[in-house]
Amino acid sequence: MSHRKPYLLILSLLWGIGVAVAQEMDSWAQVQQKKGGTITALWYDIDPYIFKDANGNLQGVEYELMESFVKWINREYGYNLVVKWKDAASFNGIYDQIRNASESGLFGWSFFSITPDRKHEVQFTPPYMPDINVLVTNDLMPLFADERAFLDTIPYLHGYTMRHTAMEQDMDVLVKGHEISISRQYDDYEILEKIAEETDAFGYVPLTVYVVSLQKGIKVKRQHLFATERPGLAGIFPKNSDWQAVADDYFQSFECKRLVSNLLSKYLGSEIGKIIMEGPGSNPDGQRDAELELLMKEREIVSQRLASSLLAAERDRIFRYVGILLIVVAIGIAVLMYNRYRMKTHLTKLLAQRNAVIGKQNRDIERINRKLHMRVLQAQINPHFVFNSLNDLQYYINKGDTSTSLSYVSRFSRFIRELLAQANIPEITLTQETKFLKLYLDLEKMRFTEKFNYLIETDADLPSDLSGLPPLIIYHYVENALYHGILNLADRVGEIKITFSYQAPYLICTIVDNGGGRKLAQARNQQRDANDTTPYKQLLQDRIQILNEEVSDRIHVAVQDLVTSDGIAAGTCVTLRILINPRAQSPTVLDY
Repeated sequence: MSHRKPYLLILSLLWGIGVAVAQEMDSWAQVQQKKGGTITALWYDIDPYIFKDANGNLQGVEYELMESFVKWINREYGYNLVVKWKDAASFNGIYDQIRNASESGLFGWSFFSITPDRKHEVQFTPPYMPDINVLVTNDLMPLFADERAFLDTIPYLHGYTMRHTAMEQDMDVLVKGHEISISRQYDDYEILEKIAEETDAFGYVPLTVYVVSLQKGIKVKRQHLFATERPGLAGIFPKNSDWQAVADDYFQSFECKRLVSNLLSKYLGSEIGKIIMEGPGSNPDGQRDAELELLMKEREIVSQRLASSLLAAERDRIFRYVGILLIVVAIGIAVLMYNRYRMKTHLTKLLAQRNAVIGKQNRDIERINRKLHMRVLQAQINPHFVFNSLNDLQYYINKGDTSTSLSYVSRFSRFIRELLAQANIPEITLTQETKFLKLYLDLEKMRFTEKFNYLIETDADLPSDLSGLPPLIIYHYVENALYHGILNLADRVGEIKITFSYQAPYLICTIVDNGGGRKLAQARNQQRDANDTTPYKQLLQDRIQILNEEVSDRIHVAVQDLVTSDGIAAGTCVTLRILINPRAQSPTVLDY
């Protein structure tokens, strides 16, 4: 007898199965009374008799046989009988459940052998196929010519079987009187796999399972000795069940026998099915032809397996060559792609270098343009200032004030030359800045006598060599304070105070006037049709923007309106923060 895994089911699982199926186990009498009903079929996996396919659907010889039995009843009697399948989780779980069941409509399927001991505990359907166990050894073990030769070898072998099965009974009979190691915890196919792994292993398995194992490629060998045969394989149901008579009617019918033959052909192949149904048997007088046919089929299966192995090896070899070819092609493509990538990278690098050179040239040109623009802006002179200065000079000449005229001409010429000199250099020193501002304010003071006073202060801690001031920046803010703040006053003398302090690395210049403030200046400009006497405010902003583009935050300007405690405009405060660097040597300028 062959069967599945060792008995591992615990009593709680058996009880749970019993509760689950108790409501789906109608007796034959109940089915006849209700013209239908439900029966339960317990099953446990044994390929090819009952198992689940890849999609999880039940199939196999015993599954289709039971389903056919139900359909036969419905067709013959006109009933509506349904079968419910329950996985019992183990071979012994099915047997114990059937043996202990008090309900009638319960069946069990898992390749059960009919034995005298079991007949006292359960009922069997009529056998649907022969029950033959064969002795199997490792494929490398030789075929033994007679039983004595094998029995002499048994002490050196290791046996494999399954507890509580006919296979175990056959094994115990064979090794009786010999001290031998036997492992009893494996099921049918596990036994065959163990035998295939160990050269000294042997065991009993059902003939059908052996043939299927050859088809699956398990490398084992059948010894033509010690085959055992029992009444057959069948389904089981409880001892007190009333289903025996109707089961006998169907399983002994020609329809059932034809179905079994077709099912064996379906799951094992037509030739194997025929061999299994006829069987070599254990009777030497009747088994010769069947044994020869089985042997030929075994060799055919082994030959097919060998051919399949050779084809698989050849296929693997072709795949390997194709793989190598693909790798070579891939490497070739990779080399080409890499060379192309290198060439592209090289060209990209050259292009980037060329673009960098062009970009540098563009930046140099832009810097030169900015410097030229700076010089153009620096060279701008307020035309109103020049015109008014010349008018004042003409006034002094016409008046006959020769001394004042000469002094004015001298101061004006020195201012113009200093202005033109600063227009051609990028930076000046703080000393040059204060000297230029004093020269300008003195000249304006001659023009506007008693209109304003000025004061230029520098902190005592200012570095003596402070340089790096952009020229003609502070001058324009001083000019703006004079023309828009001081000269518009009518009620007081104007005051301009210019202070310099150092907060490394910044020079802080503060220009404070007591004029009328920005609002008054804007109102006066509107009344004069926007005729600004200092029209270069936008030019000054352009210069500051260019300087800040070259050096971030080079010049920062803040303008604050001054008011009295009463809220009256009291002038304007302009604060310039100029980033500079003290240097040991100052740029060369004209000395006057």
